[in-house]
Amino acid sequence: MKRKMVSVLLSMAMAATLAMPVLADDAALTELAPNDKGAEELTLWHYFDASADAQAIIDFCNEYNQLQDAVYINPTYVSRQELMNQYTIGAVSGELPDIGMVDSPDMASYISLGVFEDVSDKFADWDEIENFYPGPLSSCKDADGKIYGLPQNSNCLCLAVNMDALKEAGIEEIPTNLDAFKEAVEKTTDADQSRYGFAMSAVSTEEGTFQLLPWIVATHNGTKTSLSDLTAADAAIGLDVLGGFVANGQMSPECVNWTQADDYNQFCAGKAALAEIGTWHLATIADDVNGAFEYKVALLPTGDEGTSSSTIGGENFGICTGCKNVDEATNFLKWFMSAEQEAKWAVQAGKLPIRSDAEPAYDYEEDGFQMFLDEMNYALARGPHAEWPTISEQIYTAAQKVFLNGEAAADALAAANEVIAPILEANPLPEQ
Repeated sequence: MKRKMVSVLLSMAMAATLAMPVLADDAALTELAPNDKGAEELTLWHYFDASADAQAIIDFCNEYNQLQDAVYINPTYVSRQELMNQYTIGAVSGELPDIGMVDSPDMASYISLGVFEDVSDKFADWDEIENFYPGPLSSCKDADGKIYGLPQNSNCLCLAVNMDALKEAGIEEIPTNLDAFKEAVEKTTDADQSRYGFAMSAVSTEEGTFQLLPWIVATHNGTKTSLSDLTAADAAIGLDVLGGFVANGQMSPECVNWTQADDYNQFCAGKAALAEIGTWHLATIADDVNGAFEYKVALLPTGDEGTSSSTIGGENFGICTGCKNVDEATNFLKWFMSAEQEAKWAVQAGKLPIRSDAEPAYDYEEDGFQMFLDEMNYALARGPHAEWPTISEQIYTAAQKVFLNGEAAADALAAANEVIAPILEANPLPEQ
């Protein structure tokens, strides 16, 4: 089964790219200090493209490289889709980095392909492992509980609201249920100002699934939708609403091409009155809006009054199979995910720590961070599941059918259910 999965995914990866990735020039983002100690170089691949994340990964690697002489951690940017392709190819060719970043729900799949190495013994006597939240840590394990790396950050999604646009539309309160949200999106859409009512990412990658899930697993008529049955009566309500936004000119059809950075930029530029944004955006939103309008952050109004839904995100770092120096690579991860460094990263990159003993001293957007912390009570984790990439593909494909082809949401989700339901029947998602 594993050989078949590798073959299928390798074919997909080769179709997407026939060459090694074109790596971004890190120097264009920030300065990486040279390896002037002649230390052994360990490569680290990441897809951090937001400015706060991109700066932070360089800063942290620079700090660690100065702290010790054994290794030089070289962080290299690879676009998200290209990184996934190269992991799949590397599982066969053996050409992998020493340390690799991966979106948390995808790690189980890459563990099953052999991309990451079992390093359970390196953490067996590390008493700090007990301070990691169980949810994020579980995404770094296989079904037998073996550890292949560590989670590095956590986050979720909330609603960014242009309060000036709401007031102009005669809306006094931030929407707190789906009906009120529909009204707000309709009334704040203003063609004269080139402003849509809502912006989100529905791109055909995990980023799209990340933003689409809250609208699919929402609570309607007192019942929360489950991915195990997308043919349920209320399962299509949220996606139907989003499809209506596109059809009625209230959300840009370009959402199918937008990353999360793109829809955030639309909001900051005043081109969208409401937008789905992530925790990390709070690190720069004040500067990016630059006083052009008053904004607030709110829970996502995806369903019934008094309910919300969101998606838990976050990245893991694993030790890749064939790592040149497993001991030193794991030492780096222990430092990188220490309580002190987790607290620093949370502030600099705008994320939530994955350790209970990390105490970030946020000095900006305190109300916004509190809202994201509240939203975590309603957030759904993706996986862990070895076939999550297949599940995810069905979700964003269903949305693209609705947004691009005008297909009924119920029909698109029914088609997705034909693939997802048997997978989850054979291997259910963990209870949340």
